[in-house]
Amino acid sequence: MENSVKKSLLQSILQKIRQRTPLAIRHKIGPVIAFVLYYFNIYFRPNRQRPKVLSVNETIDLIIEKNLSIIRFGDGEISLLDGIDLGFQKQDAQLAARLEQILQSNLDGLLICIPGMWEKLNGLEDYAFWFSMHHLYRYGHVWKSLLSYDRLYGNMNMTRFYLAFKDKSGCQNTFQKLFFIWEGKDVALIEGAKSRLGVGNDMFSRVKSLHRILCPPENAFDKYEAIKNEAAKIGKDKLILLSLGPTAKVLAYDLFLLGYRVIDIGHLDMEYEMFLRKAEKQEKVKYKYFNEIHERNPDDCVDPRYLSQIIAIIK
Repeated sequence: MENSVKKSLLQSILQKIRQRTPLAIRHKIGPVIAFVLYYFNIYFRPNRQRPKVLSVNETIDLIIEKNLSIIRFGDGEISLLDGIDLGFQKQDAQLAARLEQILQSNLDGLLICIPGMWEKLNGLEDYAFWFSMHHLYRYGHVWKSLLSYDRLYGNMNMTRFYLAFKDKSGCQNTFQKLFFIWEGKDVALIEGAKSRLGVGNDMFSRVKSLHRILCPPENAFDKYEAIKNEAAKIGKDKLILLSLGPTAKVLAYDLFLLGYRVIDIGHLDMEYEMFLRKAEKQEKVKYKYFNEIHERNPDDCVDPRYLSQIIAIIK
C-alpha cells in the first residue's frame, strides 16, 4: 500500500535529514529537536489546532454511561501506519489500510481513543514525558493527517494510567471503575496465547462468566480470518474484550459492525499487575507475555481455572 499519510514540507526535510544521520547522533540530537518543537508549539502556538481528547476518567465515565464500544490507538498502530514493524507484528499493507480506515471512522456507539498528549505534558513521569514528546516529533504528521478537529476522542490511556503518571493516588478507584464495565457480565476475551489476562489477579473476579479465545502472540493478523470466524461464533449477549495488539483494532471494528459490544483493553492486565506490585517500572510477571520488556517466552500456565476458560485456540 502506498503511504497515504501526508507530510508537511518541514516533516519531509526532517525525515530526509534523519535518514542521513548516523543512529548514534540521532539518539543525541533527536530529544533536543523534539523538546524545542514541543516548547515552541505549547508556548508560541497556543491557538494551534489540536484534537479534543477526554481525560482518562471522563472516558471511562462516558463508556459506562452510554454502554459504548471502544477501540484504542497508540504509538504501535501509528508506527505501523508509517511503515515500521513492531516487535510482535510485522508491517502489513492490508492491516495498515484497515487501521487508517478505523481511526477515521465515526460511528454511533463506538468511541475511538487516542493519546491525550496534545496539551502540556504535565504530570508525566520523566520517561513518559520524553517518550510522548519524541513521539509527537516523530509521528505528529501521521496523527495530523488522520485525525479530525471537529469530534471528541476518548483517551487511550484509560488502560494505562499508572506507570506513566506521577500522581498515582486515584489509580485504585480508576481501576475499580474500569472493572465495573464487565462486572456481572458474560465475557469473551480474545487475547494472545501467552498473555493470560487476569490470571493471578482479580481483574475478572466479578464477571458472571469468562471464556477465552487464544490467538497467535505474534503476527496475529496473519490468521485474521480464522480469528474473526471463531469470534463470530460468540453469542451477541456476551461482552467481548480484546487484547491482541493492532489486530484487536480491526477485529473489534468488524465485530462491532456485526452487532457486538467490544472493549479494546490492550495492556490493562500488565498495568494492573504493576499497580498491585507498586512497581516503578515494567517488570516480568510469571506466565505472562510482555513484549515491551522482551518477555516473549513465559512459563506455561497449568492453572485449572484458566485452562477451563479456553474455548478455542487459533494457531
